Amino acid sequence: MCIDFKDLNKACPKDCYPLPEIDLKVDSLTRYPFKCFLDAYKGYHQILMKKEDEEKTAFHTDKGIFCYQKMPFVLKNAGATYQRLVDKAFEEQIGRNMEAYVDDLVIKSKTEYQMLDDIQETFKNLRKINMKLNPEKCSFGFDEGKFLGHIVGKQSIKANPNKVKAVLEAKPPRTKKEVESLNGKLAALKRFTSKLAERSLPFYKTLKNCSDKKDFRWTDEAEEAFNQMKQHLASLPDIATPETGELISVYLSVADEAISAALTIERDKAQVPVYFFSKTLKLAETKYPPLEKLALALVQTARRLRRYFQAHPIQVVTDQPVKNVLEKPENSGRLAKWAVELGEHNITYVPRKAIKAQVLADFLVEVPSQTIEEVNTTTAEPSNPEAWKLFTDGASSVEGSGAGLVLINPEGLEFTYALRFNFQTTNNEAEYEALIAGLRLAKEMKVKKLEVFTDSLLVSSQVNDSYVAKEPNMRKYKEKSKELMNTFQACNIKQIPRSQNKKADALSKLASLTFAHLTKKVLVEVLKARSIDELEVQDVVTEEDPNWMTPIKKFLQDNELPNDQTEAERVKIKARQYVLQGEILYKKG
Repeated sequence: MCIDFKDLNKACPKDCYPLPEIDLKVDSLTRYPFKCFLDAYKGYHQILMKKEDEEKTAFHTDKGIFCYQKMPFVLKNAGATYQRLVDKAFEEQIGRNMEAYVDDLVIKSKTEYQMLDDIQETFKNLRKINMKLNPEKCSFGFDEGKFLGHIVGKQSIKANPNKVKAVLEAKPPRTKKEVESLNGKLAALKRFTSKLAERSLPFYKTLKNCSDKKDFRWTDEAEEAFNQMKQHLASLPDIATPETGELISVYLSVADEAISAALTIERDKAQVPVYFFSKTLKLAETKYPPLEKLALALVQTARRLRRYFQAHPIQVVTDQPVKNVLEKPENSGRLAKWAVELGEHNITYVPRKAIKAQVLADFLVEVPSQTIEEVNTTTAEPSNPEAWKLFTDGASSVEGSGAGLVLINPEGLEFTYALRFNFQTTNNEAEYEALIAGLRLAKEMKVKKLEVFTDSLLVSSQVNDSYVAKEPNMRKYKEKSKELMNTFQACNIKQIPRSQNKKADALSKLASLTFAHLTKKVLVEVLKARSIDELEVQDVVTEEDPNWMTPIKKFLQDNELPNDQTEAERVKIKARQYVLQGEILYKKG
């Protein structure tokens, strides 16, 4: 008999009492050799309805009008009510020698004698609340048993063979409802299935634009994916539960429309999977560069498997510079947010080595090759760790022209500059002026090795001789730029997306209008003439008079302090705010 309580459920306020996390309950049962699996008799029907609420469950039949005296299954808050009862009844046992999820109860014990005491304690609490068990579904003293859709053993967790069998014996779906049913069956095995989202993509695509039965089409791609899925499910791995504080290794993988991760631990010199995670990407996320997708995979894994990331040290095993992408000082937007979000966890990054598990090899072999190929064109990561980084951007409009410069030393210290031009320029000329100004600045700061990043394809290509500079002005700018670049021990220029050059871009646009909105940490300058205009210059040597900077410079350069002890302490404190580059004193940002 089935009663429709739809209207009653709409009228009832939601009971927000939380249900336990299933994976956490399953993990807590491993390492216990003796388990007793209990099942409550008739489930929710053991809880009495409040007398004045019985009539609210009334229903009509051909024999008359009836109501429930005990709580029916389909009430909105039935699960939360039952869980609250169980948590209160076994408050002193849960987590110690027992786990409970609604009407599924498991007694866990280390020894046989301890198991007898735990059973006695459990039955005593059952009598207190007058809860009955179903003896046909109870088992005692087993080291392995079924709990919440998993087969939990002493050392590992296995997939439920009945759920695996349901997929292996299934025929190819022929309707929309059958595809939805297949996706539901696969979701129950997601913890054991590597790259499930990527493998299931052809199934989801058959549901797109399928509002009517006639629109459904089971494609050849879906048929092939269905057969491959069966082959994969036929040999699902057993998964392990990490010990408290044990190191967990994370392997990441990306595809065009999905991201995946595998959590593993090392047991007996072999890598054993702990959890497989995967997720389909939204339309906007599919357009991220490959390295950003890898970073997104790590962030999504940390969100979904937060309990592992908070309780264990995490080691990300990858050959890609994910750490550098997340920790770049010029990051903004989503990358900066992801870096902050991951900062709470104990995460280290190590290069990939020899693989010690076949199932993990299958996981890693499908990493797209373009992930490696696109690194150099999509990230502003210096090939030389000793090199300074220079980000330049020029802006030109009817209101004026300007440039933004961001110079970063190998330690990550950042210097920002904004320049306004007192002459009219085109966009390409503004980009060249920004480049030349940045090169001159780096030269004045005695930089030896420099890597330049600009979002102008024309400037980077002309300087690298990929494009020909036909216009006279462009030829002059190119020659001037290469002349300055040759003054460094090593200097090269790369083109990057504008999304990775946001700070220099913003500075150039603000400088083209006004300096009023710029902070005091940004050094500003006005250029009165073009860099390519030849002017006759006469060197004039003047001796600088001692000023407030002199003792700071002497301390930073020669570790020389004034004789007065009070003045010496003052110079030491003030010197921490500055850095000396050549003969120029710069305040730290």
